[in-house]
Amino acid sequence: MNQVVIVTTTLPFSMSNDEVIEFKTKFLQSKLSACAQSKKINSTYFWEGEIISEHEWEISFKTTAKNLDELISTISKEHPYEIPQITHGIELSTEEYVNWISMQVN
Repeated sequence: MNQVVIVTTTLPFSMSNDEVIEFKTKFLQSKLSACAQSKKINSTYFWEGEIISEHEWEISFKTTAKNLDELISTISKEHPYEIPQITHGIELSTEEYVNWISMQVN
């Protein structure tokens, strides 16, 4: 089965596009992710007893199961939030794309 691990987090909207690119690039340079995508989103959530609704950046990293724990650990260390949202899942993909990811992170 051709599986890609996707790890997603959010960053403050106050970060500039260049700062977001710098954040993503760290994980590519360290070979923890083969690809990272970002987009602007609106999040609504509870924080310290209040409902907050604000814009954020959503970041998705593509990696392998082998790199998952280290990627999550490094995101946690580098993240500006006190409690960062970090989720991950498995997606099916083409053999060519899975092989490309593996070649980039190994």
